[in-house]
Parts: sequence; structure tokens; C-alpha cells
Amino acid sequence: MKLALSNISKSFSKHRVLNDLSLEVTEGEFVAVLGSSGSGKTTLLRLIAGFDDPDSGEISISGKLVASKNVFVGAESRKVGYVPQDAALFPHLSVFENVAFGLKGLSKAARVDRVRELLKLVSMESFESQSATELSGGQKHRVALARALAPAPELILLDEPFAALDAELRARIREEIKLVLDKVSSTTILVTHDQEEALSIADRVALLRDGNFAQVGNPREIYSAPVDLGVATFLGDSVIVDGVIESGKVSTSLGQLTLLNSAKEASRGKVAIRPENFYLQPDLNGDSIVVGRQFFGHDAVVEVKTPKQLIRARSSGPFAPEVGMKVTVWVRGAVNFYPEAQA
Repeated sequence: MKLALSNISKSFSKHRVLNDLSLEVTEGEFVAVLGSSGSGKTTLLRLIAGFDDPDSGEISISGKLVASKNVFVGAESRKVGYVPQDAALFPHLSVFENVAFGLKGLSKAARVDRVRELLKLVSMESFESQSATELSGGQKHRVALARALAPAPELILLDEPFAALDAELRARIREEIKLVLDKVSSTTILVTHDQEEALSIADRVALLRDGNFAQVGNPREIYSAPVDLGVATFLGDSVIVDGVIESGKVSTSLGQLTLLNSAKEASRGKVAIRPENFYLQPDLNGDSIVVGRQFFGHDAVVEVKTPKQLIRARSSGPFAPEVGMKVTVWVRGAVNFYPEAQA
């Protein structure tokens, strides 16, 4: 294990932020901690970094205990690289000087070689003499990553580093940074509230809710098989319908649907259906009608009024049904069912 969190709790005044939290991260793994604002993501990162200490529990990095009831190793001794949301470069220093700042105990020649190696890695070698204030947002984040990597840390922590960037730049920079981290086989923890970000670049996603992890798994698992309705509705869009188990199927207002998970016969509960699981067939005699359409180019989200409820379906952009068109609604693939007590 590169990182082990065991029964971590943290409170501020009387407010419990993290509650008996445990997680293990293996060497070279990229884990995204996903949660809404105020869920405790940054608090968790600060505990791992050594900026704060937990009220209870233990933290180990590379097998070394760094925080417990009787142990606290400061941030400067944990060999952890930290990239904050705003990059936080020193404005009075050049790009070269920013990256070199954390390098100690090297000869001048070795220091120059290390900085230039990292600037080349993040495609910033031609900017070494520029002031940090002259860089664009994306360039600042690449330099901040190089600075974090400079001392060869055991662990890299990313605190929503792409949040301040515009959408197009954010997607490009996160892919570039992921490639850099893969090249150096870094063990990385990213905290984010962006679901697309977490699902697209992480090896595993840990969904933080109410001070604990509601679900931990690879992106496909956590998206396709949410443990409860809360996860299903937070992690991507879902249409929720009532259902009852009959003869191994779940009976709903949208027909008899195939189960992705197991459930007892005659159980009543809720079904979560992803918008991409709907198929809309134009039908002049259809019992449903398109009442809304949001076009995104490559696809569209179509609102359809069925006899029982309003649903949202994701359809290919150029071929999405128009508002006013009658359709028949089909559900493709298996669905997740949550019994009443769990729902």
C-alpha cells in the first residue's frame, strides 16, 4: 500500500466532517475522491498532506505511520507533493525558480538537470526564464505539477486543480497532467466535485458522502451499479420509476425490465434508469410525446412525457426526435433496482 487511511475522523467545533473513514491506495494508482461542496474532500487531503491532524484513526504512507493518536509527522517530512486549486506559484520567481524551490541537498548541476527534466516532462522547457505572472492558467498548472514532482514524492495530491479553468482547457489540461503522472508512475489522489473529471481519468473513484465513502470502485462499476439511489442520482443523471419484482423481472410503467442486480420476488422499490438506456422510436400512434430538447452537438437530451411521468433520454444529436413528435419509449439493457427500505 502506498497510502492507508484507517478509521479517520475529523471535526471542527461540533461539526463532524469525516467519520471513521478508511481507504487503501496501491502504488501507481490514481484515485479520485468525488463529493459535493462541503463533503470534506479538502479536509481529507489536508490530513493526508500533514497540514492538519485527525481527531482519531491512522494514516500511513509507504508503510510508515505518519498520523495516529501518538504520532504526527509534519507536512515537510511526509514526501507528499501538493497541487492546489489556484496553482499557487510564487509570482516573484521565474518558472525555473518555482520548480527548483523545493529541491534541497543537490549540487547546482544536479538541480539544473532535475528542473529541466521536469519542465520537459510537462512541455514547459521553453518557459524556464519567464515570470510566473506571465503564464496562462493551463501553463501555471503544468508548472505547479512539475514543482510538486521535483522532490520525487511518494504521493501526489491534487486539490481540484482544474476547477478555475474554462471547460475546453480543463479537459485538455487534465489529460496532459494524467499522461505526465502515468509516465512517472505516480500514486495520485485527486479531489473533485466534477463527475466527468473523476470518471474520465481515475483508476478508482471514492464517493465521499456524509463523512464516509458511500461507494468505492472503478469508474464503470460505480456508474453502472450505484449502491443506492443517492449515488445513482449524484453520479450522472437517472430517471427514477416505481417497480415491483415479478417472475425475475421488474415491472414498471415503462414495461417489464431486466434486472442488473438481484432482488426478492414481490419486492417493491425504485428503479434507476440512465438516460442513455432509453430508445425513442418515432411512432405516429405512440403514447408518449417529446416536450423538450437540449442539443449538445454530438448528442441531445430529450424530455418525453409518457402516460405516467416525464423522462429524460439521451439520443444522438443529429437524429434526436423533435419537440412535438410522438414516440414509443423502450428501455435497453439491464437496470438497477432498490428495494423500498434501501431506496
